[in-house]
Parts: sequence; C-alpha cells; structure tokens
Amino acid sequence: MAASSEQRIALAQAGMDAFNEGDMPRMLARLSEDVEVYASPEMANAGQYRGHEGFVSWITAWIDAWDEVTAEVIDNAPTGERHVVTTVHQKGRGRGGIEVSMELAFLFDVDEQGVCTYLAMVPTPQEAIELAERRETT
Repeated sequence: MAASSEQRIALAQAGMDAFNEGDMPRMLARLSEDVEVYASPEMANAGQYRGHEGFVSWITAWIDAWDEVTAEVIDNAPTGERHVVTTVHQKGRGRGGIEVSMELAFLFDVDEQGVCTYLAMVPTPQEAIELAERRETT
C-alpha cells in the first residue's frame, strides 16, 4: 500500500526542516539506503547521485557554497500515487558575499515504508510535476 498524501507531505516537510537545522542524520533518516538524487542541469550542483554517500556528497557541495542558506517551504503538494512536490523559497549569502533569493522545487518519491527513494531538485514546481508524471509510469 502506498504512503498516504499526509505521510508524503510529512516526510518532505521533515526533510526540509532537517536541512534548515543542518541535521544530516535526520535528513538521512528520511532517505532509503539506495536513494537516487537528481539535480537538474540548471542547478549549481547538477548531477545524479546514489545512496546516502551520494546524497551527502551532493548536499555538502550545495551547503559549502554558502555562508548561510535557508529554504522556506511555500507548498507541499501530493502528486500521483507516491510523489510530493515541495516548492521552496531559498535565501542565502554565498561565500563571496552575494545575496541570493530564488524559488525552486523538490520532488520526493516515497515508497510504501514511507521513505524517500528518489529526490530531485529542479528550477520550477511545473518541472517537478512533469518529472513525477514520467516516474509514475515506470
């Protein structure tokens, strides 16, 4: 049985809260051991990563680019049978002192056990929805 919409939203929100608190163990607790991570080519840390080690490598490169960064959740929208699209407003100050403010979206693919098996970071919620639709058919 698939995770409910409420479970998927709770997982996405808890993951974003853990990110904002810099709590790597809590982030990893929401991810399957073999999680797939995708960052769109438009993102600064683009690429594909696998497993907890890959996630840590990906997220550390992102965090290390900033003196400070936060991701305020604007919306968590269940999509299809197993996805949730999380739209965030990210604000930060880069290592060079430049202030950045942007919206971006995450796609969480949540399995029956309530853990994330696939995580994508893309520029817009619409791209996340389209990615979810493609993944629903696989």
